Amino acid sequence: MLTKAPILSKLIFITVLALLFLTLFDSNPWWKVVLYALPATALNVFLLGVLSPRGLPPHLSAAPQGLAAALLAYLFGLTPWFRTTLGTLVGFALLFSLGELLLASRFSLSPSPDR
Repeated sequence: MLTKAPILSKLIFITVLALLFLTLFDSNPWWKVVLYALPATALNVFLLGVLSPRGLPPHLSAAPQGLAAALLAYLFGLTPWFRTTLGTLVGFALLFSLGELLLASRFSLSPSPDR
């Protein structure tokens, strides 16, 4: 089971990346992007919980997490409330996956059986 610290660090990670991409490039207000980051964090923590027990190493689970975050942003972008573009979504997914790879190599955010 994940503790509060990895979930909080994932929330901060997603919020910062989303603010960089979805606020700067797509001109969304910062508060909408912060509201997007909450379900995106929940989705990524769920994916992390599903993929890690199946034995997938963190470097293989980074790509599905980046795609899930971009897909969720795309779904938000289907509403008139949120704006997304294809280039921003691709860049967001790539940077998210790269960031997950770097975080996974530095810190273990996946649940471990001995915790």
